[in-house]
Amino acid sequence: MPEIDHYHPVLKSEELGKKPVLVRVAEREIVVFRAESGALGALDERCPHRGMRLSLGTVEGEELVCRYHAWGFGNDGTRRVPATSATRHCAQHYDIVERLGAIWIKHPGSTATFPRFDVAGHSPVGRFRHTAAAPLELVLDNFIEVEHTPTTHALLGYPLDRMHEVETKTTVTDDTVRVYNIGPQRSLPAPVYPLFGISRDSWFVDDWTTYFSPLYTVYDQYWVDPSTREQVSAGLRIAVFFNPVGPSETEIFTFVYTQASLWERFGLNLLLFPLTRAFVDLEVKRDCAMLLGLADGRTELTGASLGRFDKALGACRKRISRIYRGKPDGALPIATPD
Repeated sequence: MPEIDHYHPVLKSEELGKKPVLVRVAEREIVVFRAESGALGALDERCPHRGMRLSLGTVEGEELVCRYHAWGFGNDGTRRVPATSATRHCAQHYDIVERLGAIWIKHPGSTATFPRFDVAGHSPVGRFRHTAAAPLELVLDNFIEVEHTPTTHALLGYPLDRMHEVETKTTVTDDTVRVYNIGPQRSLPAPVYPLFGISRDSWFVDDWTTYFSPLYTVYDQYWVDPSTREQVSAGLRIAVFFNPVGPSETEIFTFVYTQASLWERFGLNLLLFPLTRAFVDLEVKRDCAMLLGLADGRTELTGASLGRFDKALGACRKRISRIYRGKPDGALPIATPD
């Protein structure tokens, strides 16, 4: 599958210890392991000898050893067989790196570069993995429009009775789709306002850009004075990666950063950081729960009745096809937003 040509985050660093771990990306089962030296390896889950699951094996020295016949495999796919002195490349291996507190893999023959998102001046808040029982395109659709925020989200977003005030602008380039939204913040619990340093009159900005190698969206979220539109709070930068697991399952891997410093505001941010982690975790879980209610898994837009918040959907479909899946960027059937 061409999707595996791009780097995907598959595990948080702390999830990979001494035992091998099975991950699934683009309908492939891949075993990830950390050798005793710390070197990483990623191989096809199926042992090329007799089909045993390599994730059931053990790490011994620099090798992953199959539990069935004790064949050993290095992180480059080289096999070692106890019954013979011969060694050769035998197992399919993958490029693997550890960055930003996560384990990333891609096909070794791919020239795709590692995804970048600028976090200079930001502090890390947390990393999350969630699974949505929906196709990749439909999960992305949910994450690139704000019309659902009044009905789905608990905190961040816009009030239903003022959605008509929310301004939205979509900008498309050859390899990105950007959506900028600004409007009145929905009502929040009273303690949240001082924690984020905002007032009840502040407007919320949700400004994101979607990239397609791999498929991920980087969000800048912050509050502004509605009269001057100047930022009045420390902002969040959230990078969300969408990993296709199977035709109807998508993993959502989220990295959260903030412009705030942990020790600012006389220790008030000691509460802000865990609260932000809890907020993001909750909101993504609510997205996954809402996606369970989709009537079917159809991803085509033909016949869909779209609105002004849906302009990015068709542009993203085309770039998923051309950049992420390597298909010609032909005309796709797209409904026209009202």
